[in-house]
Amino acid sequence: MFVLGFIAVVLVGGLKLYHMWHGDTYTLVTNSPYFYLALTAMILGTQLFLTGFLGELITRHAPDRNHYEIDEELR
Repeated sequence: MFVLGFIAVVLVGGLKLYHMWHGDTYTLVTNSPYFYLALTAMILGTQLFLTGFLGELITRHAPDRNHYEIDEELR
């Protein structure tokens, strides 16, 4: 997935530089709705990751983490 993103950035950046060099018209990145969708997805992804990470830290340090209530032992 990282490779595809890198290729897309190189392609878009190369096309922009090419059009800028030749004096052609080009669109700004912020004029595209995909920019704002990607920005929102990155913010939400970061928040979800941090929420999961904090949840793991809290459950790892719970005082009764390894305390199991077993009624009977099966043989």
